[in-house]
Amino acid sequence: MNQPQLHNINGINFNLDMQGEGEPLLLLHGGYSNLEVWNRHAAPLAEDFRMIRYDQRGYGRTEPPAAPFSYYEDIRAVLDHLGIARTHIAASSFGGSAAIDFALAYPERVNKLILVAPSLNGRKYPLRLSWEGVKDFLRVQRSGIEKAADHFMNNRFWRYLVPQEAQTRAEFKQLYLGNPGFYQSKPSLQRPLMPLASGRLGELRMPVLILEAGRDLPFNRQTCRLLEQQLPAARLITLEDCGHYPHLEQPQQFIAEVKRFLQVK
Repeated sequence: MNQPQLHNINGINFNLDMQGEGEPLLLLHGGYSNLEVWNRHAAPLAEDFRMIRYDQRGYGRTEPPAAPFSYYEDIRAVLDHLGIARTHIAASSFGGSAAIDFALAYPERVNKLILVAPSLNGRKYPLRLSWEGVKDFLRVQRSGIEKAADHFMNNRFWRYLVPQEAQTRAEFKQLYLGNPGFYQSKPSLQRPLMPLASGRLGELRMPVLILEAGRDLPFNRQTCRLLEQQLPAARLITLEDCGHYPHLEQPQQFIAEVKRFLQVK
């Protein structure tokens, strides 16, 4: 499969891409993003792994949710659809919280976990972060996604997330523009695993690599340190000169760290 294709999974159309042979490796994107954030990584990782990536619900070409759902159950549904019993997972931002929930719910299905500047369900966002997110959501609905994207890219608050280098910055804007479905849905439809993951981290026994972004929001860096402290088999690496999406800003270093971690037996 060379180009992403729509797969109907339990009545939902998921945009999905799979390349390569070997141990499965699932890539999960974060917010303001979609599977195209992995464009520079897909082929290099497919040299050594069976690489899977998909647009999460409401992102890219996957249908937005119309009823309550769980991102971690979507992971299970995608893997079942592909006939994959067990996989490595590399997950960014809110994709990290989905991966953690999946690993708690189905630990037998996860080999190794790579958390890239991850979120964690049960850890409450700072008020300013939540408010800026709400304003962005309303701005898209009021002014359209093109104008909202320009505002987002130049909003000082989002400097920790928006890349500074010109080409990468342009790539990020295209990712943002690729998610109109998110703004047509209700974020409240998403249901995390219960009890919440923040109180259950000691249950995760698989090896975990945490990639912390050196220019990330302090709250996000604190989440990385909390995970390092509470996960039984975690290791943390800081990618210093990058923001919240280090895989977008430093793709070669990201690929190298992923391969190094996954190829250690």
